[in-house]
Amino acid sequence: MGQDARMIDPAEKSTEVSCGAQAEVVPGIFLDSRLAIFHGEEKWLALSDLHFGYELSRRAEGGLWPLWGMDSIRERLADLIDTWKPESLILVGDIVDSRAAPTEAIEWLGQIRELCPELVLIAGNHDRGEVKRHFHFVPHYETGDFFFHHGHEEPGVTGKIEITGHLHPSTRFSDGAGTSLKLPTFTREQLGEGREKWVLPAFSPWAGGHPAEPTDPAHPYHRWVCGKERVFEVA
Repeated sequence: MGQDARMIDPAEKSTEVSCGAQAEVVPGIFLDSRLAIFHGEEKWLALSDLHFGYELSRRAEGGLWPLWGMDSIRERLADLIDTWKPESLILVGDIVDSRAAPTEAIEWLGQIRELCPELVLIAGNHDRGEVKRHFHFVPHYETGDFFFHHGHEEPGVTGKIEITGHLHPSTRFSDGAGTSLKLPTFTREQLGEGREKWVLPAFSPWAGGHPAEPTDPAHPYHRWVCGKERVFEVA
């Protein structure tokens, strides 16, 4: 599969797009263009790779980064919670970018914890510092048919659908004349013997993204691209 992609024709589509911002990736589970998935029956909302405080990490290294990323994360997540009203919010790792914004991260997570009945914080490779002393982080989380982990380590999953982040999957579109556009992507890979692995798009507005590719070209593989106001499947 190449890096460039084409949109699947509506006649070929296996998902239905509604409201211009959602796609049903499997029955009862919806991908929101704001970079999260929601389980309609179990009422959980899951997202990954927020990298809260990224710009403060870069400033600590001497870069003059603008400070709008944290506001974007706050606003989109609050909007998602207001839209879906989840009973569980599952943050699938790399919730913070580093130790660089402890006060801001602690205050923000405290506010998020008040917005839904259950907050699950899964540890990623970037999660470190004071925030881990204020909140309980877990290496993985199971519910129903699903096993959540960040994806930077192999936890030995058996018998459940893996949902991870870490890879920041993206899809590039090109006009063939030098202009291209890269968009965050949700992927679903069927590994065989009933096993599946889903990779969430990065929630961070700073995430550059890596090409969305299957671990094995022989595996059935599906990609849904998230535009600002639309979600669509690509071939």
